[in-house]
Amino acid sequence: MKKAFSFIVIAACLLLVGCSTPSSVPAAIRQLISQQSNTIDRVDECQYHGQVVYFFCGRTDIADNCDYLYSSGGVLMAVFGGITGYGDGRCPDFFENATVIRCIWAQGTYLE
Repeated sequence: MKKAFSFIVIAACLLLVGCSTPSSVPAAIRQLISQQSNTIDRVDECQYHGQVVYFFCGRTDIADNCDYLYSSGGVLMAVFGGITGYGDGRCPDFFENATVIRCIWAQGTYLE
């Protein structure tokens, strides 16, 4: 009986760990993902000018969608796309100089 109970407890813990958000993702980014989860498809962790940044890719099925670039502290660095297609003009070299490290979130799921 004790073995069965232990097995159930261990299995439940493993399931809970699998459903949690990755601890390596900064809290500010996790909060932004939670707030924007209905308007984004994925979030990529990138290296840009020597710092780790997070690129929020807007859903393509939403008219005038935008992509957003955030610092690891959750500060908005740039907006891409929108009605004009040009965004806010900040970080104009992002697509030429950024390197994707990994995708951390896609379609409602953390990928770690």
